[in-house]
Amino acid sequence: MMTPKNLYNNEMIGAIAIYSVLFHLQTISVAKSMLIFPFISHQGTLDFLKNNNTTLRSLEEFIIKKPDFFSNYNDRFFSLLTLSVNSLILLKEIELIKIENSEISINLEKKLDINKESFGLRAFNISMAGKKLSKILKDNDKNLYLQLKVKL
Repeated sequence: MMTPKNLYNNEMIGAIAIYSVLFHLQTISVAKSMLIFPFISHQGTLDFLKNNNTTLRSLEEFIIKKPDFFSNYNDRFFSLLTLSVNSLILLKEIELIKIENSEISINLEKKLDINKESFGLRAFNISMAGKKLSKILKDNDKNLYLQLKVKL
């Protein structure tokens, strides 16, 4: 059954989120890519990350500044895991990314230009948040999962 939540958080939105972070990092692990959509799907986190007046140097600093944003991160992670995997598959199928040895890299031969006119305001806001989120995700995978308290 399709609900407004299904339409709001879908594979294309997930693909835009992953691509927006990957655009700044150029390469990330598959494990790290699964952490992206749970950040972006939380409206408070998205608003904070897209804001030009906010500065963040690390995930630890973000958690200290906004602990309430992370109280249900583990639940968001697991509820969006299938959507995140499907978003990766979509990006690979439309040849915007390459996946080799559990590493995702951007396909430099193709570029996705995310703007308000073509993709809408939400997608544009997600792309704006991608730069700050990419800085947060520079840490190693194990440390990120540990700090976010994702229970595997």
